[in-house]
Amino acid sequence: MAIGSDSALDRLNVSYGIGWTVLSVRQFAILTTGRFALVSALSIVSLGLPSMSAVAAPATTTTLPASIVAAGNAYARHLIGAQPIPPEAREVTSLPTPLAPNGDVGESPEVRQVHHLYMLPLSVSVDQYVRAHLLKGEKVTETGTGTSPNANPVYNLGVSLTCVSPHITYCGIFYQTTEAKNGEQELRVDVQVIYLPILHVKMPTEGVVTLTGYGKTSLMNASSDPSTVVLTHHQALTLRTVIAGLKDLGSNGMCMEDSLLLKITIVTNGNVVWSATADACPGALTITSAKTNVILDNRACSFWHVVDSFFPSGTAAATKTGSKYCNAPQYG
Repeated sequence: MAIGSDSALDRLNVSYGIGWTVLSVRQFAILTTGRFALVSALSIVSLGLPSMSAVAAPATTTTLPASIVAAGNAYARHLIGAQPIPPEAREVTSLPTPLAPNGDVGESPEVRQVHHLYMLPLSVSVDQYVRAHLLKGEKVTETGTGTSPNANPVYNLGVSLTCVSPHITYCGIFYQTTEAKNGEQELRVDVQVIYLPILHVKMPTEGVVTLTGYGKTSLMNASSDPSTVVLTHHQALTLRTVIAGLKDLGSNGMCMEDSLLLKITIVTNGNVVWSATADACPGALTITSAKTNVILDNRACSFWHVVDSFFPSGTAAATKTGSKYCNAPQYG
């Protein structure tokens, strides 16, 4: 894969053959409105929105299968291999002054992290080279300098990008440089990817499938102005298909603000046999039944576009914000 090529990331994404995208945490932040904010247990980011209370978010519903860990590691290795590195750099196995792992996401079993180490002449500007050779869709979104006693300053550069996969919740690239001896500098490049399993949950379609959406949401009170629709069998099959494509929510910490967007209820012989609720933050579709108790990531636009189509125009306005803020370039 050609380093610095505009099409390198496209080829990486095509090789995985999936058409959903997800961006870095900084781009993910555009999904937030005045209604909610995400504070991640992975130490991703605090958006700092005001709130009257904190709502605990559900934990990941599965232990990551070995195949998912392997696939996530492979994606991270391919991604770091596609990033621009100055031609004067030579890859090494260790640095004279070790640079610590870098990234937006704290250590977690869900995070796939790989790094490359380099030495290169101090005269080479890594910042300028990276900015001039960013891949298609990449953007420098942070820079900074860190210092510590008896050590040279460490310069940081963070890159946001588009990672294509329905498995990916987050990805980011981070460059660190510091001065070394003999006219050289050290360079560490880290890539982080959160790569989660699609759980293939099968919603039953027998019985009465009812959706309830809401016209208004409130931080202080329950969602209100409900609208209820009963799905045809064809509509239920369509909803089943998009739910089957949703991934595990993962560990999304706690939300400072939240609201209920949607309820799904399936009744057979007068009994509720399957139910689900979708919230605004952290974007959970919480499913409860005799056989299934899982928490999915509801932020896929494919899910919200289908849900929107079931409600008549002028109804369930708050629920339809799920489609507005799923952000198609991120979640498909």
